[in-house]
Amino acid sequence: MLKTVEDVIAALRDRRCQEYLHVNLELKEDWAQKHGDKLSALANKLDQITSFLVIGVKDTGALAGKGEAWAKHTEEVLSQHINQNLDPLQASKTITCRELEASWILIVTIQNAGEVTYWADYAYCAAGTTTARMEPDEILKLRIQLPGLIDYSNQHHRSSYNEELVRRFASEVQRRAHPNEKQSIEKTGASEVLRGLGLYERQAARLLFGKAPYRVIRYDSADEPISNERREGLFGILLPKFVHELSVSRNGHFPGRALKEALSNAVAHAAYFESDGDIILEIHHDSIVMSNLCLKESSYFANRWFSRSHKTVNGLLMESLRIGGFVDELGRGKNLIFSESIRNGKQPPEVHIENAGKYQRWKLLIYGGREEQKLLRLLERCREVYQDEKRSLIALALVLWRDRPVAEIRNYVDGDFSRQFVEVLSSSKGPIFYYQEKDRIVLRRWAEVLLGEGKDSKALSAAEEERLQSTAFEICTKYEGGQITPNSLRELAAMGNTKSEQTLSSTILSRWCKNGIVKKSGKGKYLFEKKSPQADPFDELMKMFETGNREKV
Repeated sequence: MLKTVEDVIAALRDRRCQEYLHVNLELKEDWAQKHGDKLSALANKLDQITSFLVIGVKDTGALAGKGEAWAKHTEEVLSQHINQNLDPLQASKTITCRELEASWILIVTIQNAGEVTYWADYAYCAAGTTTARMEPDEILKLRIQLPGLIDYSNQHHRSSYNEELVRRFASEVQRRAHPNEKQSIEKTGASEVLRGLGLYERQAARLLFGKAPYRVIRYDSADEPISNERREGLFGILLPKFVHELSVSRNGHFPGRALKEALSNAVAHAAYFESDGDIILEIHHDSIVMSNLCLKESSYFANRWFSRSHKTVNGLLMESLRIGGFVDELGRGKNLIFSESIRNGKQPPEVHIENAGKYQRWKLLIYGGREEQKLLRLLERCREVYQDEKRSLIALALVLWRDRPVAEIRNYVDGDFSRQFVEVLSSSKGPIFYYQEKDRIVLRRWAEVLLGEGKDSKALSAAEEERLQSTAFEICTKYEGGQITPNSLRELAAMGNTKSEQTLSSTILSRWCKNGIVKKSGKGKYLFEKKSPQADPFDELMKMFETGNREKV
């Protein structure tokens, strides 16, 4: 296997420089920008640390006879193309220009950078002797398999630091430190704490405590901007004082834990390769939008609220925030943001992905405003039904997402959450019914009444009661020997099990008994009369149409 540039040159001299002989070699007679897909594919090889693209050589391995002027011009163009299109740049280790047997060649040494390598807008992989564009799921799989050696936040960088921010960070680390470690931390200054954590003169320290900027934009109730501040030191976003300032900026109507986790995620997962992540906080009257640059495959995580999937390109930064207790390393952050929002009677958060040139922009929207008492009451009812907090929150989420097909909703879920979602969707006692044939979520009557009028129960209309009589008669005579109870009536009517609904079901059966539709057969038990309490609606309609036709004749 070819390991060095000298190995490649030796193979050329020995006439054994053919692609089929070497898995880490690509040959091109000339360079064109479209050949960059080969650089991406070589860098994305999991089984090769170093690969080579040799320009000025024919497919047969023979030298193409290029001159020195060609070599100098091609090297210049190639360098420009790599700087513009290869991401990360570290995947290109060297460009070597050599003369061999009166013919000039260029050798590009490509290394596996520990990250998915892109050419322009796409990542590529080698499929046999051809190159194929990678799909988002393939990119994510490769990213998880790669070690992430190119960690921007771990690169060396000398910077001045905001001593106050460093001191606040050090105090948090100190507060969480093991008792045996606290004494040593107390005896050192803030800079020494950074050295001890491996943060000193690293990009992570510059981003958190240096000159890395972010913007805070505030709007009035008419959504007109009233201030636009540029601040420095991203750790300022995570300070409890700032989080509290945001949460009470509209009379405390934003869920604090969800807000804290969302801000931490914006800092931990931004793509800092360009514009320092371009973090922007937009504070509206009843919502907060947090946006930052992100890698294109991050769209996989968008709105995946019931998921533990997580991946960051900022290893050192993420570890630093974890030590300080500012992020959750287990991938629970997304679910916490969503759960805390709906648990506090807010509308569910949303993530939107927008194009932003080479990268994309991740925009997380968290709703504030006053608590919706109907949603809080519905969550309490779900807790009574499921006796389980996770399933109760899932049920409430499905109610809030009821206008979306389940085919879309399942993209928000993975892992153990999938089983719990199926359990809630198939439950006969929850707030929703899953109409599988049409892939629709339908509210059960009790949930519809609660959300519509804020009540536990509502008397049935005459039409609703007629339909219930026919349905109950058909089902109970077929499967229950004609017997019906208040409990089975509530199930057929998609009611809940509150005291008011228990009273309503008993009242309905008492009225049916008085009207001769059922008769009492025991305590809390009733038996349908043999004759159907209502004529078949289809037969009634047929009679109406037939009568009308006879009258016309």
